[in-house]
Amino acid sequence: MSKLVTAAHAASLIKDGMVVSVSSSSGLGCPDAVLAAIGERFDAEGHPRAITTLHPIAAGDMYGIKGIDHLAKPGLLKRTLCGSYPSGPSSAEPPRIWQMIGDDSVAAYNVPSGIL
Repeated sequence: MSKLVTAAHAASLIKDGMVVSVSSSSGLGCPDAVLAAIGERFDAEGHPRAITTLHPIAAGDMYGIKGIDHLAKPGLLKRTLCGSYPSGPSSAEPPRIWQMIGDDSVAAYNVPSGIL
């Protein structure tokens, strides 16, 4: 049996209410294809719902790697615990996750990276 799976298959393993841990350093090593597949699955099926993300360092950036922003959709993301959020130039539109936090439509916790 192969130990490799497609991003779509990995996304299919995420159930409603699960905690999803993302290990990356901003855009470096970010599992962007898997995060995109989770967001696409939610758009198509309405699942997974109410997931929590946990990531010590920002998952994604504002330079083309959307990262956690793939999950920044009402109904999909319930809570996020992280050491930092995606950032980039101030001239760019803020990531959707920032907008969700500002709108109070997701429970967001910013915890020191060393704690996570």
